[in-house]
Amino acid sequence: VSTQSTGSMEHCLSCPLGGYVHLRHNQIRDLTANMLSEAGCRDITIEPHLLPITGEKFKYKSANTEDQARLDVSARDVWSDMDKTFLDIRVFNSRADSNIKKSMKSALASHENEKRGCIMNESWKSRK
Repeated sequence: VSTQSTGSMEHCLSCPLGGYVHLRHNQIRDLTANMLSEAGCRDITIEPHLLPITGEKFKYKSANTEDQARLDVSARDVWSDMDKTFLDIRVFNSRADSNIKKSMKSALASHENEKRGCIMNESWKSRK
């Protein structure tokens, strides 16, 4: 439960119902795709669908096992020639109630670990 008033800036930056969180996320996703293009990467796709799960077991219960699972951006030649890289963008409000008592380093690590738990598993190699 948020202690922020509905019309406050902090509430607008954190509440997924108003659309601002999604707008900020999508702007960063699109900017990332544009920057990958400018850097010379190829086969850039926004919101690529991943291969469906076929019985794999996952280390984390939070792994995305939906049939239409997708990430934010994929591109080839990011780290090495012809390799396909998948990027998943996360935007968060560092001043939200859940982050306000954390250092920036701790908040970033917490969100990275949470995101990693949703996407990291042994089937990633087969999802290229």
